[in-house]
This record gives sequence, C-alpha cells and structure tokens, in this order.
Amino acid sequence: MDEQLKYEALKNALPETQSTDEKSLVEKPLVEKIQDSTPEPVVASETEVEVDQENVLPPETEAVDSYPEQAVIAILIDDLGYNRQGMEASLALPKEVALAILPETPYAQKTAIASQEQQRITLLHAPMENQRELALGPDGLYAKMTKEELKTTLKKDLDGLPGIQGVNNHMGSLLTTKAESMTWVMEVLQGRSLFFIDSLTSPKSVAEKIAKEHGLKTVTRDVFLDNIRTEQAIDKQFSRLIKLARRHGSALAIGHPYPETTSYLKKRLESLEQDGVVLVPLSRILLTPDLTASSNK
Repeated sequence: MDEQLKYEALKNALPETQSTDEKSLVEKPLVEKIQDSTPEPVVASETEVEVDQENVLPPETEAVDSYPEQAVIAILIDDLGYNRQGMEASLALPKEVALAILPETPYAQKTAIASQEQQRITLLHAPMENQRELALGPDGLYAKMTKEELKTTLKKDLDGLPGIQGVNNHMGSLLTTKAESMTWVMEVLQGRSLFFIDSLTSPKSVAEKIAKEHGLKTVTRDVFLDNIRTEQAIDKQFSRLIKLARRHGSALAIGHPYPETTSYLKKRLESLEQDGVVLVPLSRILLTPDLTASSNK
C-alpha cells in the first residue's frame, strides 16, 4: 500500500507521463541506494546499493595527479521521449548538456532531431533488465535474450533515432552484471563507433570494464542529481558533483527532465565560474582505453 501511495504522489506531480531511471539515495558516506522506476503505468520501484564514486580515485593514479588546471563537469539528462515539457526544458539548457532518449517513445524522434540541430551530444537510453523484473517499455534488453535477439533489438533501437553518438543504460541493475550480455551490447556499439556510459545502477556492473575491453570510449556516472525532487536536495547533489570534479579533475552527473531539475540547472549553470569548474560536453570526459597496455599485462 505504501508503494501505491508513493506512486500516486509521483504521478500527480508530473505534468505528463514521465519515466525515472534507477537512482541513488545517500545513507552513508560510502554507500548509496539506487532506485529503478519505469514509465507509467508501472507502479513499482527498485532500490539497490550502489558504489559511491566520491572517495574512489582512478586505478594507478596518485592523488597529486588528479587535479588538472581546471576541473570540469558533464551533465546527462536521461529518460527523454515521453514528455513534451521535459523535452523543451532540456533543449533549453546549455548545449553542453547531453540528452539520453528512450526508444519508441512519443517524443523520441522530435527530441533526437532537435538535439542534433543544436549539435548536442545525443544518446540512446537503452532499457536494460533490472533486478526486480520491472517492465522496461518498448524494445527492452533482457538477460534471457539470445545473442541474435539482443543484438537485433539494440540495432533496432539505434536505427530508430537519428544522430545517436553513444548509449547509456536505463535501469539495468541485472543486465549490466551479465558479462555475456554486455559483451554483445559492446560488440554492436564497437561496430558503429559509439561510446558507452555506465549509469552505475549496480555495484556489480561489468559494463565499463567490457566497454574498455572492446576499445569503446566510456565513463561511469558519479552523481544522480534528482533522486529527491526538491531544490535543496538537487543543490546538495550538485555540490557533491563539484567536489568530485575538483578531486578527480572531472565528474559526470545524471539528471532527469523534471521541472525541478531543469529549472535548477538553468539557473545554477550560469554561476559556475564562482565554483572554479567548467561545464563541458560529455565527449570531453570520456576515457579512451589503452588496449596496448592491457594486452601486455
């Protein structure tokens, strides 16, 4: 009953049907929870433990080497395609902000075309199976799929949207832990020279590792901005983003096309200079794997 009441409150708060990806709620300094949710009419949510990136330095990197001349942040807005207001508000953000679009949604084509016209980085927000078996909507990728089924579905999703430059996972707390399935995903992306963003919806995700093994440019999400949809909570997460960027040189935040999020970002991104960080396109923080070094190990 509590889950139903929570769903009704969320539903009434949205201007139109909206989807929410797996997100995190901070409970301890190093442990967060992640919540999966899907486009209406699904009424359940998924909560899981996630890795906190705040205190993790890249492997074989000394702390003294992690500060560049100027720290940079990148922002990705997920779950686009279901809602006109969310589309328009997201397209009004600085063009450095990347957009991830769900396949086969009412505004998917319009969002992709407009994003391409703005020369904005655009991703396929690929629906991937989660731990609680929540419905994914059209063209989801499931662990039970054969290699041919998964690749055919993913190619269909990619072909359905113009100007796609990369992919990130929508939910996926189950599929991103499956090495075989993620290998098939990366094989498709490798053949199209696309990058992959791990939304990090499970601490057991192997997505980034396998992406690197296939030579894909990749990076993992650091912060979910709007797990709690209030300006105060979003501001707290944005402060975490800046802190991580200063510590590691760069950081990636994922948000959603909620009115609270887009309104906050529109104002907040105008005052980044005072924080000593720069908003850059997502492509600027992608890591290129050193295949030569890995092959010699």
